[in-house]
Amino acid sequence: MAKYSVVFHPSETVLEAVKLLKEQLSAKIGWFPSKNSLAHVTICEFDCEDITYEIIKSRIAEYCRYQIPFPVTFNDFGNYTNGAFFIAPTIESKLKMENVMREIPKQIPFSVNHKSVDPHISIGRQLNKEQLQIAYSLFQSVALNFICNGITLRIFNTIRKQYDILETIPFLSETKPEKEQWTLF
Repeated sequence: MAKYSVVFHPSETVLEAVKLLKEQLSAKIGWFPSKNSLAHVTICEFDCEDITYEIIKSRIAEYCRYQIPFPVTFNDFGNYTNGAFFIAPTIESKLKMENVMREIPKQIPFSVNHKSVDPHISIGRQLNKEQLQIAYSLFQSVALNFICNGITLRIFNTIRKQYDILETIPFLSETKPEKEQWTLF
């Protein structure tokens, strides 16, 4: 059984910008969880067999057929009580992403291990109070933009202890066909 992750995957420019932020933080506080992970916005995670993955992929692809790409902006820093330090989206971007984040887990025919309800891009995880203070003093402002144009499926690599990208399912902007109505007479 493999571990999978469903994410919004940002542009190469955003990947590089977040990598640089992580390197700057690491230079000040040393190694931290998520230091080496590629920037992403987690939607959900689940475990399943290969055959079940293909069914899930098909269901997500069907959902994505009718989704329209949309721009997002991440422009603020924040943290959670568990020590995660992250980049937060604008309110408008958050609302757009949350709409998709609510629907994707519905495409998975069983309970997921983890479902994210608050879109963000992690810089570091499990930071202590001092490390969080350093992070806030190090980073004053941020402005990252990209187009959410699909859903990326990843698989956990047990050797590297990181997720590897399997594929990105694009938003195709198709019009959903109307269901036929039948009349009795």
